[in-house]
Amino acid sequence: MAYRIRKKTVQDNTPPPPHAPSSPPRFSSFSGGMKSKNAWGFIGAILLVLLIGIGVVYHIHSDKSKMESEGAALETKAEQLFSKGQQTNGPELAEAKKYFQEVMEKYKDTNSSRIAPLFLASIENIQSPGNTAKALDWLHLGLDRNAGNMKLLPFYYESMGVTLMSSRQYDQALAMFQKVIAFPEKILADAALYNIGKIYETLNQPALAIINYKKLVKEFPNSPWAAESEPFLMKNGITPPATTSPAPIVPSK
Repeated sequence: MAYRIRKKTVQDNTPPPPHAPSSPPRFSSFSGGMKSKNAWGFIGAILLVLLIGIGVVYHIHSDKSKMESEGAALETKAEQLFSKGQQTNGPELAEAKKYFQEVMEKYKDTNSSRIAPLFLASIENIQSPGNTAKALDWLHLGLDRNAGNMKLLPFYYESMGVTLMSSRQYDQALAMFQKVIAFPEKILADAALYNIGKIYETLNQPALAIINYKKLVKEFPNSPWAAESEPFLMKNGITPPATTSPAPIVPSK
């Protein structure tokens, strides 16, 4: 018996060729808009930070100016009371002391607080002439606050020298006066030379006193301290130069 052989239909499992991908949608305009928005947002953030920074700086500057103004007003009031009370050690002096202390406490970062210790030391010297500890404390504080201040430091060294001189600490006082003389602008150098001469007078060392008095009248002939030194020089046979000079004659046109 013969068999008829059927051929099985061979299924082609090869996948059909993929369709060509369609062009992706274009987002150029959309992405450009996003970039533009991002750029403006970034710029806006920078501007915001700058505005905040400017506001902070202005606020700090405004506060500092206000503090300087208030401190200066209080300092002026205290100085006026000091001028009234320093000769008599009257109640104005105690009031001035209170205001200067307020300047130190409330306005410690102002220019007024750099000057206040000088007045407070003077008040302590007037109120308690035999006790220089408090005055020296104020002067040391003033020296710390005025480090590098070539205009105010001579006043602090001079005041410290006078304070030490009043308590007979002559060696330390001489050191302070020498510091005053060393400043290039010679602020209070005439007063320092006079005080050095007075110390040597007190120590009964007339030769050293004469050296400093002669230097005083030579370098600062118009100083009132030069006039104060003349009696001692004349007493020791030295004729000092005139401490005043006539006004120059202005030629007529």
